[in-house]
Amino acid sequence: MKLISKKTVPTFKKSDTVVLFMGEEEAAAGGKKLPGAFSHFEKTIDLSFFKGRQSEIIFVPFADRPNLILCGTGKEKQRDAESVRRCAAAVASQCRDRAIELVHVPLPAVGGLDADAALSAISEGLYLGNYSFDRYKTRKNDNGKALLSGAVFYGGSGNAASILKETGIVARNTLLCRDLINELSEKTDSRGIAREAASLARLTGVTCRVFGKKEIEKMKMGLILAVNKGSARPPQLVVLTYRGNPRSRKFFAVVGKGITFDSGGMNLKPSGHIEDMRIDMAGAAAALYTLKSAAELKLKKNVYAVLPLTENMLSNESYRPGDVFTAYNGTTVEIGNTDAEGRLILADALAYTETVLKPSCIVDIATLTGACLVTFGEIIAGYVTTSRDLGSLLEKAAEATGELIWQLPVHKDYEENLKSDIADLCNISSEKNAGTIMGGIFLKNFISGTPWAHIDIAGTAHFSKSRGYRPKNATGFGVRLLVEALKHWQD
Repeated sequence: MKLISKKTVPTFKKSDTVVLFMGEEEAAAGGKKLPGAFSHFEKTIDLSFFKGRQSEIIFVPFADRPNLILCGTGKEKQRDAESVRRCAAAVASQCRDRAIELVHVPLPAVGGLDADAALSAISEGLYLGNYSFDRYKTRKNDNGKALLSGAVFYGGSGNAASILKETGIVARNTLLCRDLINELSEKTDSRGIAREAASLARLTGVTCRVFGKKEIEKMKMGLILAVNKGSARPPQLVVLTYRGNPRSRKFFAVVGKGITFDSGGMNLKPSGHIEDMRIDMAGAAAALYTLKSAAELKLKKNVYAVLPLTENMLSNESYRPGDVFTAYNGTTVEIGNTDAEGRLILADALAYTETVLKPSCIVDIATLTGACLVTFGEIIAGYVTTSRDLGSLLEKAAEATGELIWQLPVHKDYEENLKSDIADLCNISSEKNAGTIMGGIFLKNFISGTPWAHIDIAGTAHFSKSRGYRPKNATGFGVRLLVEALKHWQD
């Protein structure tokens, strides 16, 4: 989808479709606050039926004039960037229903937002709401109608072109993240994702190294190897590096959980839970496209993306409850449950990232615990951190992007529940409570001092229904959040 900025509003052709965003205050004025170029609408149609409520959509076709889409943005006191994104997504949905491929958007004065923020929110909502994963359908988009191919924006500040460029890059990578998560696990196994990561080496400043099974064995990453024991597909450890600031030695590391299919292993997942477990690599996908976004934006930051990749499958070679394995950092771990596998591969990747790559801070992102979905639903991601500064950076990024997070405690008393009778740690708690916290506490054992945060996206990575600009199934959660954090990270 192309996002184009133009300074002046032209005379539109009758085949065009024009989108006007209007709040409840403007709607109550009966259209008198329409831009001058569209004043004829108030003489042509009765706007009294349009209330301007958030995401209220009216399509008005004309025979001899451009078609009009009116989109409500609600009351000013209830309006923010997130609500405007959702309104713009409603426009994208309307366009899809009517097979409209190009829209023209005179930029409105959106009360409560400055011009740049309004442009950013509207363009993001249109782009992110313009999505369908239909490559396996014989009838595309369910109805044979195309998605939007472009949006032309008129007016705005002198920053409009750069805002649209940034929106296009980050939103496009968010959609690519959705595609990777939605894709069949046959294609997004460890080697498939590693190939996708390696393709990023074409970007300026990006290098990629892929460690195969023999190298992982030499590095003594016993936890990744344990999870991989039941799979016929070898594990991979991908290390992507983007050096956007060669003068700095400081790096921001993102570690993404990459379980390419999670059967649960010996603790087999039941029906109702196993069907969509190809999405268990959503953290790795978010890390991958965060780094790609940073490179394409040419951010003057240095970034690592570390992706531990393997299936968790069931076979006569599978690891078993009661087994003990040694992690990369020498910690021994008893397996209490083979379906608590994500924390195992993350543990090796975190220890490696800290001791070998030596970044300034580490954020891991993972579909880690069902408990996070139970606690927060699909709306908010839980997180834990050892650094107030890093936590503050992430929370500000969450507020700006609408990818919401909520901090959970890592009090030392929780550590008692991970003690094992036969090893240093057990991968599950002796109590069946505080599952999301315990997952974070387990990972904390593999970080010795680097500022670190763990984001659990078990609920937010995959939706059971469409919400605003986020579709049913993969959402791409984390890409926009982490890119925003990177932009404001002080290296």
